Amino acid sequence: TIIGWVTARKVKMTKMPELVSLFNGFGGASAMVIGLVEFMKNTQVDDAQKASASIVATIMAAITIGAITFTGSVVAWAKLDGSMKDIRLPKYNLMNNAMLLGLIAFSAYLVYSGSDNMILVYILLLASLIYGFLFVIPIGGADMPVVISLLNSLTGISAAITGILYDNMVMLVGGILVG
Repeated sequence: TIIGWVTARKVKMTKMPELVSLFNGFGGASAMVIGLVEFMKNTQVDDAQKASASIVATIMAAITIGAITFTGSVVAWAKLDGSMKDIRLPKYNLMNNAMLLGLIAFSAYLVYSGSDNMILVYILLLASLIYGFLFVIPIGGADMPVVISLLNSLTGISAAITGILYDNMVMLVGGILVG
């Protein structure tokens, strides 16, 4: 809180979009870490105490959405800061759509298989981090505020998801409002 308050007080108004993007990324990272912790807690119990498929799906969503938001927001910050330029990859839309569908399918596999393999979860995490990077790298200029707004909404959704995991109505309602 103190670091955030001091940073926000010192930032120039022209640098505010960068700060918002960076803070947003930390919100996504929080949801990602909470998802990882909850998955680890779920795998360290006997079969009778394992979480339901809906809770595991919620955990996968927290990990995936949080990771996408984290790397996407860091890339947005770097672009606004001027330390990163737009990068266009060939068949960009096809590649991103295929990767997004792959993330959804892989998450569904982890939920329905009942797998407690942490390596598979780390693969999902890495793929989500890569997708967040690939999602934002070609975007620049006047479209950046739209991307930051989208990433901010995703952070709200991930906060709502963590509110579900912890049965915390404040996180749930706050996340819903931001999302």
